[in-house]
Amino acid sequence: MNAIQTVQLTKKYRDVTAVDRLDLEVRAGELFAPLGVNGAGKTTTIKMLTCLTKPTSGEAEIFGCSIAEKAAEVKGMIGVSPQETAVAPNLTVKENLELMCRVCGFSGKKRGKKRRSLPGSLAFRRFSGKRQAGSQEGGRGA
Repeated sequence: MNAIQTVQLTKKYRDVTAVDRLDLEVRAGELFAPLGVNGAGKTTTIKMLTCLTKPTSGEAEIFGCSIAEKAAEVKGMIGVSPQETAVAPNLTVKENLELMCRVCGFSGKKRGKKRRSLPGSLAFRRFSGKRQAGSQEGGRGA
């Protein structure tokens, strides 16, 4: 099964086409990282895949669930923590994890488990107590 599947996924904002007929397959277990220049459509694609904005046309599925028809189910399967947030720009990595766990409705026990396990599994343990974690873009900084 594919973790992500898009077919002709398109997003237009008035006269600007941000994503143009994207066909994409990411199998379960594969690592996917959108790369490209500013304006290439990376953020818009992620916003569509996470049900934060609706496509103009085309279709996308996350583990077989349509982002258009089963948005609540899709949102229940995924978690997105933006690199920089307008809500809490001075939070540490641990504090951001706590915030995102609460947004996703995790119980206190599950929040604690995620907060302890994710930094090590994602190789950013050395940043976990620092503020402005977004400034560590690309793993640079200390």
